[in-house]
Amino acid sequence: MKIRNLGPQTKKRLIILCGGILLVLLLLVVRPSATYAKATWLWDTKLIQQHSEDIVAFAKKQGVKIIFLQIGGDVKEESYREFIRKASSSGMEVHALNGKPEWALGEHREEADAFLEWVESYNENSDPEERFTGIQFDVEPYLLKDWKNDQAAVVEQWAENAGNWIEKGKEGGLEVGAAVPFWLDGIDYAGPDGEIPLNRWMVDTFDYVAIMAYRDEADRIYSAAKTTLEEGDREQKPVWIGVELGESEEGPGVSFYERSFTFLTGEINKLVRKVKGHDSFAGIAIHSYEPWREKISQWERSLKQ
Repeated sequence: MKIRNLGPQTKKRLIILCGGILLVLLLLVVRPSATYAKATWLWDTKLIQQHSEDIVAFAKKQGVKIIFLQIGGDVKEESYREFIRKASSSGMEVHALNGKPEWALGEHREEADAFLEWVESYNENSDPEERFTGIQFDVEPYLLKDWKNDQAAVVEQWAENAGNWIEKGKEGGLEVGAAVPFWLDGIDYAGPDGEIPLNRWMVDTFDYVAIMAYRDEADRIYSAAKTTLEEGDREQKPVWIGVELGESEEGPGVSFYERSFTFLTGEINKLVRKVKGHDSFAGIAIHSYEPWREKISQWERSLKQ
């Protein structure tokens, strides 16, 4: 049958039918897998003061389980309470997020202690549905000059401080996690029982880790996360796999920033199939809320064009 021999109404119906089929196929491609949880980092804390309801609605729609919320920006406690209350009512947890590279050093321990004390005091003065259920440390001492000059000493202090954070966090009834790079398996930590890979110590010590496996293809993300997932399997600890959506200064192949939303979703679904054999796999942690929101908005606008 040739299209030019069809009547105008038949051609119109055929075009509408083909368009509908293409839309269904597109939705099948980008449909998120229903078998994994999601988390996201929210760095611009001031957003919760005016947009808490919108943020929670977006996170709920995307299937977010945990929001790692940066503490700071002169945000009042009442704004945290309102945001966490709304997140709790939608079935989400909020973890207090903070950290600096210097926090790994013994001389800066008091700064991290002050953060922990603030969270504990906040929770004590808040209703159950307004409380942080956990804390996450984003401490990246490999950005310090001391890392190059005396890495072993920095690692030793980092581990000692981390042990202190975890002890204090547990006293406050908090789950204590850490964001860590994927390459810590290549660094040894001289612990009391001898040298072990630093990623093993991190997995064993923290309640969970979010591994920054920042690559823009499923195979490469899995390759970066594999050893930490295996440590999580061994220690029966949850491991979140972090993926980067923001613009990166680390060169090509790190972020999905220039990739389409369709490509992103396809690669994440492929990644989830790859990690299904790991009991430690907690879910995908999207870095971060702001570029994630923008990428989905771009995709939605493209569908309307």
